[in-house]
Amino acid sequence: MATALGLLGGPAVLVAPSSAGSLPFPYVADFSDVAGGTLSGDAAIVDGRLRLTDDELSQAGAWSTDDTFSSDLGLDIEFDYAMYHEGTRAGADGLLLFLADGAAPQGVGQSGAGLGYACRFHETQGGDHPCDLPGLPGAFAGVAIDRYGNFSLPLNLSGPGAAPDSVVVRGSGDGLDGYRYVAGTDVPRGVQTDGPEPRTVRVTLLPQDDGGLALTVRLETEAGALRTVLDQVPLHGDGQAPLPPTLRLGFAASTGSYVDVHEVDELRVQVPVDLAVDQDLAPEVTAGEQVRWDVVARDAGPSASDPSRLTVDVPAGLRDVSWTCRGVDGGTCGAGSGTGAVSTDLGLPRGAGAVVTVTGTVPDDATGTLTSRAVLEPASGLADTFVDDNVSVAETRVRDDDGPGPGPVARLGTEKSVEPATDVRPGDALTYALTARNDGSVDAERVGVTDELPAAVRFIGSDDDCTADGQLVTCRSADTLAPGERRTFTIRTVLDETYRGDGSDVVNVATATSPSDPDGGDPSPGVAVGVVDPGDGDGGADGDGGGGTGASPTPVPATDTAGPGTGGRGPGSGPGRGGSLAYTGSSGLGLLALVGAAVTALGGTGWWAVRRRRARTDTTDPAGG
Repeated sequence: MATALGLLGGPAVLVAPSSAGSLPFPYVADFSDVAGGTLSGDAAIVDGRLRLTDDELSQAGAWSTDDTFSSDLGLDIEFDYAMYHEGTRAGADGLLLFLADGAAPQGVGQSGAGLGYACRFHETQGGDHPCDLPGLPGAFAGVAIDRYGNFSLPLNLSGPGAAPDSVVVRGSGDGLDGYRYVAGTDVPRGVQTDGPEPRTVRVTLLPQDDGGLALTVRLETEAGALRTVLDQVPLHGDGQAPLPPTLRLGFAASTGSYVDVHEVDELRVQVPVDLAVDQDLAPEVTAGEQVRWDVVARDAGPSASDPSRLTVDVPAGLRDVSWTCRGVDGGTCGAGSGTGAVSTDLGLPRGAGAVVTVTGTVPDDATGTLTSRAVLEPASGLADTFVDDNVSVAETRVRDDDGPGPGPVARLGTEKSVEPATDVRPGDALTYALTARNDGSVDAERVGVTDELPAAVRFIGSDDDCTADGQLVTCRSADTLAPGERRTFTIRTVLDETYRGDGSDVVNVATATSPSDPDGGDPSPGVAVGVVDPGDGDGGADGDGGGGTGASPTPVPATDTAGPGTGGRGPGSGPGRGGSLAYTGSSGLGLLALVGAAVTALGGTGWWAVRRRRARTDTTDPAGG
């Protein structure tokens, strides 16, 4: 059992800075012991779990990693938590995941409303008074699972008022300064657990082009799925400290006049990335002729992956196989060329790619189906958010030779890219590059491209001979492409200012054209853009005491409405929810991938299970947590 250290009315507990190294990824902690981290305050390792508080009054405990990590990394953090106590009284207060400056001493913030993170005023739970009790040293951000609701009080004059059963983000602070309220949302069916049965949380941190971080929070529902409750909350704005060079990861929790056991287990931390590989092998080939196809590798973000191993098992029996590799949009190839099966390391910054062009000769006696299998692997320590597109299997059928038939014809393939591909906002300009490629054995004449633009994208113009009829863009030329040659057309477009979405529906496909290819060109893979939600611009709720300037928009949950008794943000509203935990929160993260569909896919690692939940039995409104 953890030992109380008398935090109520006392200073924050500090631990001498550890000798920090670089936190390795993936990082896993099962809390069978304290190795790799430091306990502060009332925290202890109990029965193979990190117990941040016991069910005793006015406790605060914390744990943080001894090693630190570079602040420019994205992180995918998943952990299990439990908060429970015996009896029917309301549980309090809550627990949180925090990031702190890697150069700051390890420690813990205040009990009660502080959740072991924030500072507060000694005579109250913190509302409407400047702090006189210090918070967590070097705090950068805290993501709270707040059962009692006082973490949303105007602590240090920043916060909208008590909000039980909520997920809340507070910003940077040190000592008596900062810890501003950033964002929060109600969880309609509560954040409690069924006794010690754990519940899963997933927090995704994504680097932004402005040098900041954005945060997404997902919480496990009764059905076992992870539901997004806060989406892409920006960790910047008035009162937020600059991003330090390094950060450390930790947990904190507290009790006050009411209590819970607060536990954390099964911490898993990885650097997220979304790699994809595709092949454009023709559906049919002819025995005795040359075949050429491209293997396209892409990093959709949010992190760079270097080296990323690409292997291609070319069709068995293919003769005289050779390949070349070229980087795209900043990507690099470990080897520029080779023979036989492909095996090379790719350097893939976020948004970059590489194209491997494979050439070989189909044997004269070949029949049936030929298969090519490409695999793209992320660099060590990275977790791919959507593994299904890391493998591409392409098949081609060998044509039957029933006579002389028609002579050889051109065969066109199509490539397509967009700039920018991520961090796009409504009203931004988009430039598409549409490339026709001759994969056949004879010249392709009068090469062009067609492209059906998504409804939200409007054609602006082109320096090539490209025109639009509604959403259909047609590019023409008098050019003749020899086998293996390419012709690129560039078009300028704009994303509609009224568009609202994550970009996953802004997808289009281009198709190369030539009268020399009677079957029509093979279309390009679909190309999407990652759109940043501009927010509703209201800046969120300001604290009752003047905190929270509203410089950054506060993400809000989806329009799904909660049932009766969901409570509000006003001061003094105690816990009043019960029932099961199946609920709807805010809309899913449209990332990164990054970010785009990647983030929806972040829920696919399969570490959670369906669990029963205990309904809260106490619906009173006690005076304090």
